[in-house]
Amino acid sequence: MNERRTFLRSVGVVTIGSALAGCSGGQNDGQQDDEDDSNGGSDGSSGSGGTEIDVGPEGRLRFDPEEVEIATGDTVRWIAKSEGHNVTSHPDASPKCKNPDGADPFTSYEGDDHFAIMEVDETFEYEFTVPGEYVYVCTPHEGQGMVGTVIVSE
Repeated sequence: MNERRTFLRSVGVVTIGSALAGCSGGQNDGQQDDEDDSNGGSDGSSGSGGTEIDVGPEGRLRFDPEEVEIATGDTVRWIAKSEGHNVTSHPDASPKCKNPDGADPFTSYEGDDHFAIMEVDETFEYEFTVPGEYVYVCTPHEGQGMVGTVIVSE
């Protein structure tokens, strides 16, 4: 009985220590990302020449940032931060979706399964070659207001 308690106590200490190390590691990683971000703002700009948008950060039903402004030829990278989300500007997925004339819709999934979702930490990238306003949604959550906008200027 005494050995079991000692074992359980040791496992608990190791588990808690690992959890705390993981928490501090994630925080430092985020700080490193901020240091690498040459623009350093919440506009989604990243130091690697692209624009990043978090999909479902902190399990919330939103894109962060919800609106970005980029130039023609720029790439946007969406990163799934929680489960159950996707990214699409396809008008068949939602009446809220909008694309400029001459622009193809974009989707984070293949085919017509508009409810196909991304894995956590999965990324989806799209290069914008047609100027204008793109309105996109997370199909499973567009009814809850999970809508974003990309404004592309020449």
